Amino acid sequence: MRAPSDSDPRLASRLSHLLVVGLSLAVALFVTGVVLTVVKPEVPISASSIPGLPGALAALEPGGFFDLGLLVLLATPAARVAALLVAFARRRLWLFSAVSLVVLVVLALSVFLGLRGT
Repeated sequence: MRAPSDSDPRLASRLSHLLVVGLSLAVALFVTGVVLTVVKPEVPISASSIPGLPGALAALEPGGFFDLGLLVLLATPAARVAALLVAFARRRLWLFSAVSLVVLVVLALSVFLGLRGT
């Protein structure tokens, strides 16, 4: 059985574009972090918390760019699953929609539990 995204070239193209954009953004953030590390070697590279991320980015701390790049890299496949969920629901493919929803719920639960520290 072929996945519905395989039979629709426009959907496959959009999903591919989403993955390329996410990967490109993550790489750009990583490269920015490397450049800042070279330009400002006196600034220590430290991991920042999610609430502290805007401050680290505003202060041009390399660690903030590395952390945001990692978050974008991790969120890109989840965005693909969300896009598939919408596409499947529009086509009334309820089984595929349900599977996509279960995957998103598991991902969301993992993030929630990870942020709680349990």
